[in-house]
Amino acid sequence: MNNDNNFFKKNGFSIALCSFIAIAIVASVYFSYTSFTKEKNQIAKTEEETFFEPVNKSDVKSYKETEILTEATTNEVKQSLKETTTIKTEEPKTETTTKETETKETTTNNVQANEDDNVFNLFDDSQEMSWPVFGNIVTPFDMTTGVYDKTLEQYKVSDSICISAPVGTDVKATAEGMVENIFVDEELGQTIVLNHGNGWVSTYSQLEENVSVAVGDVVKEGQILGKIAQPSKYGVALGPHLDFKVLKDDTPKDPTEILIQENE
Repeated sequence: MNNDNNFFKKNGFSIALCSFIAIAIVASVYFSYTSFTKEKNQIAKTEEETFFEPVNKSDVKSYKETEILTEATTNEVKQSLKETTTIKTEEPKTETTTKETETKETTTNNVQANEDDNVFNLFDDSQEMSWPVFGNIVTPFDMTTGVYDKTLEQYKVSDSICISAPVGTDVKATAEGMVENIFVDEELGQTIVLNHGNGWVSTYSQLEENVSVAVGDVVKEGQILGKIAQPSKYGVALGPHLDFKVLKDDTPKDPTEILIQENE
């Protein structure tokens, strides 16, 4: 029994010391971990505040406001592009229009000069024109109710008449005048325009490419202008024909009222 007491007396201090050291170590580890975790959370919070600043809700626009602003911006861009395109496309157009106007004025002046010089007899309202070709009228003149277009299979107004004639048939001037224009049109084909004076103009279309006159030529009534060609794709259902138009002061007139009544 005395030996046991001596053992505890001898070793009690050592046991107590070891227990104290163990408790100190555990406490130190706990406080260190707590401090590290707190410091880590503080760093994370600082980084979050740095990269993700609080949003001011008063600065946030609603979806509708954003949509309106986006649409306004888009419209501004479109308008800007439109204005740029308009500027680029209108300049050549202005030049072309100016050139066309100058050409038209020059032609008109030439016609007037020729009229003053009595190079050809001016057409009078009381006169009649001779037929450019002889044949059946396959498309009449009609500026009101319209006529049925066999090629396009639809009704449309007709400011001219179409006279059936074989390919190669001579087309003649219906009255004295001057060749005002010669051009090729996708619908009308090769076309010749004669100015007869006093506002009277006649147009001959669906001709062969090689015509017999040139712009500025003065022609007599009955003079050959060209020949009937195969019709363009817009008049193919009519077969070979002459598309003949008469204008008075730029207004279409029914050619059958101007042409002599005998078609033979």
